[in-house]
Amino acid sequence: MPAGLALAWYGARRLSFSSLLLPMPVRNFSRLALVFVVLFAMLVLSNLFPVQPLDPAWQSRLATVLVNAGTLPLTALALLQLAHHLDPRDPRITKRLQRFTQLSIAVALGYLLLAPLQISASLRLQSRGSAEQLSRLVRAEAKLQQLRQAARQAASGADLSARFQALSGPGVSPADLALPLPVLKAQAALALDQAQAQIKRERNALPASDPLRLLPELLRNAVSCLALACGFAIFARGRDSELSLLESWQVSLKRIRLQRASRSGRQADEADYIRQLSRGENDSSRD
Repeated sequence: MPAGLALAWYGARRLSFSSLLLPMPVRNFSRLALVFVVLFAMLVLSNLFPVQPLDPAWQSRLATVLVNAGTLPLTALALLQLAHHLDPRDPRITKRLQRFTQLSIAVALGYLLLAPLQISASLRLQSRGSAEQLSRLVRAEAKLQQLRQAARQAASGADLSARFQALSGPGVSPADLALPLPVLKAQAALALDQAQAQIKRERNALPASDPLRLLPELLRNAVSCLALACGFAIFARGRDSELSLLESWQVSLKRIRLQRASRSGRQADEADYIRQLSRGENDSSRD
């Protein structure tokens, strides 16, 4: 076989093999995008139940998962965009990309709303945690007072043990019951004083209700939400829209800036006109 024909045959054979193998890896990008979406859905569903929409702990937990796993669907969108770029004629990839880009509009807006929701949930969770700890210490102090009163009113060791047991207090051993009542009461008072000191240490260790303590975490979460919203807005596109959601936001911002500039320029022209009129009136009055 001549060298030219052999080279042509080899090139045609390689081209035919390439045309057969090309759609497979491209569609694999689309399939891999579905894998990332399924992983994201599993992570969200595992933290979704039981659904408690009014509980700040549930809100904070769900928001944290959405932020931490938000790069998974974003990567899926990038893979679909790459697959469509490599094989724009594949109808399955095109249809899937259109469906995902339309859903990205709601996702981008959802991440914008997630930032204030997460901030509110974190602040309410901090306030509730401090209130629960303080309430627990108050109940412990009230119980100590009841135990002190029971120890003072006890007429015997058995009576003191029965009173402590009724209040779910510390138990009295048989060896302690054999002690004289004043000694037993002194030991009980000493144990209650130690418990009172422990409660005081816990109260002093309570953190002050300072929202600025959460500021670094709140800023990180807010910036992450805004970054994810912008990332989804890059791919988000309406059914008949030629612009992405991010491009639409940029156009709206430019329009607002132009309107403000024209309004300020119009106000400046009116001020100059009024100034010129006032000068003309002053000149005429002098004449």
